[in-house]
Amino acid sequence: MFMKNGYLLLCKKYYKFYKMIRTNEIAVCFSGLPRAEHQWVIERTKKIFPYDTFFAKWKGRETPVGIKNCKEFEEPIYDYHNLIDTKTKPDCTLWKKYTRKPVAADRGGKIWWKPNLLKQTKDNSKQILGHFYLVNSLPTKYKVIIRMRYDVILSSKANYKKFIEKVQDTGCSVGFDGCGKKHYGPQHELKEHNNGDCKRCTGWYLWDHLLIHSRDRLKNVDNFFENKDLLGAEWGWHQILHHQWGDKNYQNVQGGETLVKCCTAPREIWETF
Repeated sequence: MFMKNGYLLLCKKYYKFYKMIRTNEIAVCFSGLPRAEHQWVIERTKKIFPYDTFFAKWKGRETPVGIKNCKEFEEPIYDYHNLIDTKTKPDCTLWKKYTRKPVAADRGGKIWWKPNLLKQTKDNSKQILGHFYLVNSLPTKYKVIIRMRYDVILSSKANYKKFIEKVQDTGCSVGFDGCGKKHYGPQHELKEHNNGDCKRCTGWYLWDHLLIHSRDRLKNVDNFFENKDLLGAEWGWHQILHHQWGDKNYQNVQGGETLVKCCTAPREIWETF
């Protein structure tokens, strides 16, 4: 009888695990521009997220090295600035400070006075379009999407599973950011934020270095773009995954990753992260 009860408990334990992590519904999606060390990033990501993985690039741009099944899409051309000209204006202190127009002696927000920033940010919602095109090309069985960049170094010690479970169970979104310009490596400890608990959690700002979301939320991206209303960067991710649905069912998480360009550790120790 003891063995029988023990066997039943074991079955319940594994049933609960597989019920929460439905691996066949998860797709890891790489998009953007393959940058330095992207081969290492891809192999690293496959070890940490051992799920079906897909790749995208813009036609005429560099193809990720060693990837034979990389999907190509036409690179969009912008005739509007995706932080200045959109009809949608984020109710966000960061956006207002960043884009505040110059008036008289007031030089305005950073976008107006930092060299080349206005030009560089004109089309930074292109990343959302590329991700949207790739996800739309996938079989419908994939319901949870892990959006990856080609330049993100993941921690091998951080617990991402709980956030995958959360997205599967609730349909929310979880965005990760290392926070800060330089890191020795990815932070292993994850700090979960709530809206309003720091200056970068404004209620209209979804972190996006690593982003886990429900596929059902990624809709109408092309329509927003055609209507010149697709916002860029973290504001755009919030717009598409939450604002258009009238909710703020997302969470920002600090740690778990760093960008290649932000990593100050010697290359030879990256495997230890």
